[in-house]
Amino acid sequence: MKKHIPLLFALAALAGCETIYLPTLKEVPVNPTNTRVADTPAEGYRLANSHWTDVAKIRDEATRLASQVSQGKLTKVQAAQYLNRYRIQLIGRNSVDDAVYEVYLRSAVDSQRGEITSEQSKTQIQSTLRGWQQRWKNMDSKPANPAFTNFLLEYMGMTPLK
Repeated sequence: MKKHIPLLFALAALAGCETIYLPTLKEVPVNPTNTRVADTPAEGYRLANSHWTDVAKIRDEATRLASQVSQGKLTKVQAAQYLNRYRIQLIGRNSVDDAVYEVYLRSAVDSQRGEITSEQSKTQIQSTLRGWQQRWKNMDSKPANPAFTNFLLEYMGMTPLK
């Protein structure tokens, strides 16, 4: 019986490994759920008709997820991943939102790990948003609906992309 105890202990420890949540930094779609082309040429550029409605929907979803984080039902990283899935289902992928989300997720992961403070996380996201505000003016192919980026710009009190 005593020789089985170490084996049972090892099996119990390994069974617990399955319940540990390890966030991923990169989301790679195997079967993209939305293959719409979201980038449009700069000349004659206009935001999509649904853009501001989509920003409001993302804001509402982010508020709902933040409530779940504060109640301990979700981690920051899980909430970020859920919000990303929501925005992809709502508007699809585009170059600006995809790049901003990568920083948003990395910031959430680093914050959750305790490597950076919430203030440092906010600063990283704001810096990324400022960079996109500067690039936006000269972009040849602008996405028609950068709703996730404009949601974050709105949340941070910054000027949206137009």
